Amino acid sequence: MAAEAGSFTRRRLEAIVDRALREAGVLGVVPTPLEALRPVAGIRGVEPVERLPGGFAMPERPVLGALWFEERMLYVAGGQSAPRRRFTEAHELAHALCPWHEAVLRLDTEDELFRQARSAVEAEANLAASLLIFQGLAAAEPPSIGGALELAERHGASAHATLHHLVERHPEPAALLVAGRFPDREGDLPVWRTVESRAYARRFGGGHPAKLRPGTPLRELAESARGRGRASAALRLTDRSGRRRRCRAEGYYNRHSLLLLLADASA
Repeated sequence: MAAEAGSFTRRRLEAIVDRALREAGVLGVVPTPLEALRPVAGIRGVEPVERLPGGFAMPERPVLGALWFEERMLYVAGGQSAPRRRFTEAHELAHALCPWHEAVLRLDTEDELFRQARSAVEAEANLAASLLIFQGLAAAEPPSIGGALELAERHGASAHATLHHLVERHPEPAALLVAGRFPDREGDLPVWRTVESRAYARRFGGGHPAKLRPGTPLRELAESARGRGRASAALRLTDRSGRRRRCRAEGYYNRHSLLLLLADASA
């Protein structure tokens, strides 16, 4: 899992994003017109990744986005869904807006310190991209799949990114589990990522499964969502004090992964 941004860094990124949105004149405009932010970030243009100039050391994995600092050009891979393309462009714009990112991304060393630093700036770019797209959106109501889908359409984002944003910023206990759609050799579904609100972490203390095993309530919810697209269930989870609490659980299958949303429903 990528490094998480601390509270100081979050405030710094929030200030940078707010200033950029205001300078571009798009604060409060949704979906955020990312093209209006390019001049603010000093970006001259956006090209397909296939047009990256020669001489770039391309990694083995496909490149979704890139930023050429010298020429102030941004590159985004084609073939991505529209929401994914927006997030990729916002991620690269975030790198351009954060002046300390250029120095880290230019480092040509592979020691442990560099890997940690690069992981940190990538996490910061993801956070800033989310702030650019959602512009400080916070849910007043408990997060739900239906509400997230409506907000995703409004902001031009994916359901995955929207749920991540809502859960992470929600004041009440809520969590999102992102599971793979294909079972491993033991028949378990891997849990790729877990996102928790601060209230959820305080109440339940993490402890989410690394895998969804057959026959467990969360696995049954995931399979129901796989078959019907969306599903819901009432579960009981044990909190840090050992109390069994009622939780509302929803599942959503986006054809790439299984998204499981948990919210504390106890009084």
